[in-house]
Amino acid sequence: MPLLPPSQAEEHLHQVAQQFAQWRQSRANPRGSRIPESLWADAIALATVLPPTRVARHLGLKPHALKRRRADHDRPPITPRPVRSTAFVEVTPEPQRVATTEVELQRPDGARLRITYHDAAPALAPLLQTFLEGR
Repeated sequence: MPLLPPSQAEEHLHQVAQQFAQWRQSRANPRGSRIPESLWADAIALATVLPPTRVARHLGLKPHALKRRRADHDRPPITPRPVRSTAFVEVTPEPQRVATTEVELQRPDGARLRITYHDAAPALAPLLQTFLEGR
């Protein structure tokens, strides 16, 4: 529906209200039938020209339902992504690297000891004790 001036929109609102009334009378199940998309499209178009709450009240719709439909209508359509065939991909883990640790000590006399090791728990205590006591 093209954008109408407010005077024509009022007239069209009455016509759409009659269409809603006819649809409500002709449906088989009063609670289970969904409003046809053509009627929703007319209601959404009218809500762009007239206040949405007025359109909803005149057409017998819930204002929040009309606002939600209007927001959904304004959103660009979602294009489905192509379905990709899934294939098994084997992932082999890299070998775990043991952390490198560096220890550096300096005695009061200026002697230095620097140890770099890759073991998880090397026996450093005897070596460090010997270095620190040996003067």
